[in-house]
Amino acid sequence: MEEQIQQNEVQEVSAAETAPKKEKFGITGSTLKIIAIISMFIDHFGASIVEFYLYNILQPNGTDYSKALICSRVPWLWMEWMGDPEKVQNLDITIRSIGRLAFPIFCFLLVEGFLHTHNMKKYLVRLGIFALVSDLPFDMAFFGEITLKHQNVFFTLFIAVLALLAADHVKKQESFSGFHRFVDKIGILIAGVFGVYLSLTSMGRIIGMIPNIFIVIADSIGFGPAPMPELSELVQSIISGVCGFVFGIVFWLIKTGKADAEIRMRLNVGMLYVLGFFTLAELLRTDYGGWGVLAVVIMWLARPAWVNGFNAGVLALTIMSFGEATAFISALPVEMYNGKRGLKMKYFFYAFYPAHLALYVLLRYVLLGVWGI
Repeated sequence: MEEQIQQNEVQEVSAAETAPKKEKFGITGSTLKIIAIISMFIDHFGASIVEFYLYNILQPNGTDYSKALICSRVPWLWMEWMGDPEKVQNLDITIRSIGRLAFPIFCFLLVEGFLHTHNMKKYLVRLGIFALVSDLPFDMAFFGEITLKHQNVFFTLFIAVLALLAADHVKKQESFSGFHRFVDKIGILIAGVFGVYLSLTSMGRIIGMIPNIFIVIADSIGFGPAPMPELSELVQSIISGVCGFVFGIVFWLIKTGKADAEIRMRLNVGMLYVLGFFTLAELLRTDYGGWGVLAVVIMWLARPAWVNGFNAGVLALTIMSFGEATAFISALPVEMYNGKRGLKMKYFFYAFYPAHLALYVLLRYVLLGVWGI
């Protein structure tokens, strides 16, 4: 009797294993990519067209000049609100807020690509090639001139993949070389230098904002308009400075903690590698900088918990800029992600990025008659 019961249990387990698994309802990776692309398309319209018009045409030259310029090129386009800087700025804020959804989703998809790609070298080569191809339209769309002061988002994604490779290497390393042990020993020094760098740059921004701080205080008691964005930048600079010291404290706690020596070394060396790529993105001034790289690494570390890791990555971006806070909304489609690839559109985003930036440069010329500044 007992043998019969055991046989029945084995048959039930076998049937459960061989039965077709029910597919998870939700959206595919390609759908997430389309959502991000639409958001990015809207965002870049605000950055390259609306902001260019506001800061280079309307504010310096006034309503009459702006109306005459636009009507001379596209007579049917002009509407009265386009002569009001405040209304144009409100439109820009709305557009850019919608656009904040894009980058975190691309970070999430980058992690998915990193985990599932069959050829990491080709993955990096694609990112590197399109980083170079996109740089000219990126410069012209956002800065109106060719410049090396800022680099496009493909450079950020490229550096983020390098950071993931380094962190994954440390995670899987069975034994540590002399180089790793050397890095482990000087970890606190490196973290301290980085902390001082962050703190000094933050203090520089704070000192530069002191005159505007007094304006904000004056406005609070009724003496004229206050540049509230400056107050926001002040708070963010303080946060960045604090983060610099926190890095040093974290490394010190890891180094002096009671955890297993191998675990401490993995944490210390892994964090130092990520810190190095964070600094590289900051020095190159890539789009989203080191915080973009950090967001990707955080999402990778918390990969099994999709939404929690995603929100933690968005939090890192929000520390960089409070304007990124609306990106938390993008956790909704990520929550619906079913883990499937969906439509094969590997090269669509790669080509779309430089193409739509070039399109906006052309559109700006049609509307305003200028290629750049």
